Amino acid sequence: MGEIRADQHQLVVFFEGAEVSRQMLVEEFESVLDGFVPLVDYSGRRCQCAFLLVNPDLSTDAAVFFHLNFDVSGRPDLHWNTPIKQLASQANTEHSLGSSVRIASYSNCSIAWHQQKLWEPFPEQLEALERRIKENRLGLGQLNRQHSLTSEIPALHIDEGEAPLVLTSLASHVQSDLDEPVLEKQRKAFEQQINLQQLELAKLRDQNSDLKLQLKHLENRFQKSIYDTVSQTIEQREVKWQAKLRQAKLYIQQQARQIKDLESELDQDLSANHPDQTSQLKQLQARGVKLQVDHPGIGAVHIPYDEVVEYLAAPLVYVANLCGVSAEVYGAWLKHRHKPRCQGFDEAGSICNMPIDAVRELAEFVPGRSDFCIRHQCLDESKESLA
Repeated sequence: MGEIRADQHQLVVFFEGAEVSRQMLVEEFESVLDGFVPLVDYSGRRCQCAFLLVNPDLSTDAAVFFHLNFDVSGRPDLHWNTPIKQLASQANTEHSLGSSVRIASYSNCSIAWHQQKLWEPFPEQLEALERRIKENRLGLGQLNRQHSLTSEIPALHIDEGEAPLVLTSLASHVQSDLDEPVLEKQRKAFEQQINLQQLELAKLRDQNSDLKLQLKHLENRFQKSIYDTVSQTIEQREVKWQAKLRQAKLYIQQQARQIKDLESELDQDLSANHPDQTSQLKQLQARGVKLQVDHPGIGAVHIPYDEVVEYLAAPLVYVANLCGVSAEVYGAWLKHRHKPRCQGFDEAGSICNMPIDAVRELAEFVPGRSDFCIRHQCLDESKESLA
């Protein structure tokens, strides 16, 4: 297990395809996670990122390739909790990025339950990452190099015998350069600079407060606009839905009247024109012959002889009564079972007709839900909640 050393640089990079699109120090990345710095460029996207441990010589010590989701405002997922530093410490060593590097990815994850949060980089992405690190656009290690250059300046060596003379000369030189008027002038200049910086800081704070108020105002206006638009759309769809519902009710009533008229005509036809069929049924009944039919939703059904006329007049109505549902519901289920497609209406008033999963059991079938797609089910729930 490798520990994170104090002299190592910690940074996070974002990929756009095979190229590195953004890089930042881990402190800036933590500000992004806290929501202080939204990344509008990544709004509503799932980004491929990498956490890197870079040595002072700009060689990569460890890399963790992880996913990060952003909402529509450019802020990261509040539930993101991938332990990138722990994964970097526990990663296995591979030969990549020009040297032996500890890599944690989808295919090489030391913590199994975090595997789905990682991704597998392509060789082109690793090459682009190595180039970007070598470019050193973040200026990694510059302070260390300045310190090393300062330490290389030859020190002043003073022999013991010459010390008094040298120190006296230096003291007189310092005393001449640091007269009181000069120090006072420098002090006032520093105070003036501090005052100006404090004023600028106060100004920036005021601007920040104003921007926050403006942002809050814009958010409220945006939310109200969305609510008004959705409400208007729902009202328009409700009017169309009610009109379609009235048409459907009228159609059902007409069908019911036609069925009733057909039943009456069939009874008259059987009694007037086919008396021999009635006698034949009676002969079958006397011989103990049972009449059986098979229908979806109920299976095999024995038809009593005194109900044969009723069954022949309207088989669907007869079977629906046995199943404990209306003929309309039974007919809708048969249609759905034969060809499962959405029966909801779109904005133009046409049937959606999108393929859906079939409900095979009649008892589980609910008209207006089982024969609707997910989108029309959600619209139906929205109308019910508003009602």
